[in-house]
Amino acid sequence: MKAKIVTIGIDGDGVGVVDDQKYFIPFTAPGDVVEFDVIKGKKYSRIEVTGFSERSPVRQDAVCVHFEQCGGCKLQHLNSQAYGDYKVGLLKRALEFHGVESQEWRDLHIIPARRRRRISLTFAHRYEGMMIGYMRRGTKWIIDNQECHLVLPEIEALIPKLRDMLAGMFQQRESGTVDILATKVGLDVNLKSMHFKNPTLEQIETLTEFARENNVARLLLNYRSFVTFREPIVNFSGVDVPVEAGKFLQASDDADDFMLSRVSEYMPEKVSRGVDLFSGRGTFTFLMAQKGPTDAFECENDAITALQNAANQAQVPITVTKRDLFENPLSVDELGQYDFIFVDPPRAGALAQVQLIARSALKHVVYISCNPASFARDAKVLCDAGFVLDSVTPLDQFLWSEHLEVIGKFTRQ
Repeated sequence: MKAKIVTIGIDGDGVGVVDDQKYFIPFTAPGDVVEFDVIKGKKYSRIEVTGFSERSPVRQDAVCVHFEQCGGCKLQHLNSQAYGDYKVGLLKRALEFHGVESQEWRDLHIIPARRRRRISLTFAHRYEGMMIGYMRRGTKWIIDNQECHLVLPEIEALIPKLRDMLAGMFQQRESGTVDILATKVGLDVNLKSMHFKNPTLEQIETLTEFARENNVARLLLNYRSFVTFREPIVNFSGVDVPVEAGKFLQASDDADDFMLSRVSEYMPEKVSRGVDLFSGRGTFTFLMAQKGPTDAFECENDAITALQNAANQAQVPITVTKRDLFENPLSVDELGQYDFIFVDPPRAGALAQVQLIARSALKHVVYISCNPASFARDAKVLCDAGFVLDSVTPLDQFLWSEHLEVIGKFTRQ
């Protein structure tokens, strides 16, 4: 079959139309004319491009040798203009679908390459040897990554050293995963595999020496501390907070810095008492506490402990409460004690909580979302209740992917 690509869909694939049927064709750009086959499998079909009749002028060469094989990136083939238009379009289309208008649109901010501070990889000993990397797009096969243009140089440099070390520990068909996090004091590395349930003396010596030689502040085996040279920490608004590889954290320091700056700008000048919902380890909580007492709500135990201990040690007026805000959102009465609310939910959004915010007397809301669709849905609820979306900022912290972060400021009229 043959199709001209007319746009890029929300999942990052080009959209072509043949006989009124839409086809989502990976690694294509608007203006491409492509020949492709539909390959049917037992559970789903996939599309494979077999040739180009025309190449779009918005195409560019990919920077990574693994592009189109590795599942980590989808959009390296777009030039900067087409890429930016696609990212902003994700938010514009979502807001238009729900009939929401923003009084102000800030420019798209893109976190550049080689800034990602966390990564999760799979490793396995195959017939070809030890392989470590991302998964091949749409499969369970590992790409043996020789390079990655997303992550910090110190993380990229660790990958071949991990490959060499693991090759001497694992037999064929044995496998596992590894989380790597760059922190203020060095790398935090979490190796996960049944193989590490009862390490031998030789393995203990090998792992310890590996950590010592490679600026690994802490090495964990299956989330349990194995060897710690320095306690891994990050800094939020001047406060050191303990962190752990494999647990949630924004993708980069740069993203933290940009979002904190924008949230600080979006916050009201005076706050008598604020509340941070889905607070995590306190990325924004400590900023809020600079203006006044702040309550934080979170459901993940490790994050709660890290945030409260850091707040206590720094003598910051923060109170942390464990609560599942999906099952038990703050009531209208509870919301009545606050004059500013910050919301940063998972991809699903915070519909149940937003419906109660809409019924409350709150006048100032800042909402960060990693999903334009759920952001727009929740924004519609607030706007229908008398809020105005004063300003919105698209943030691209997941470079070359179909994901977009959104920062919105709402004020009740």
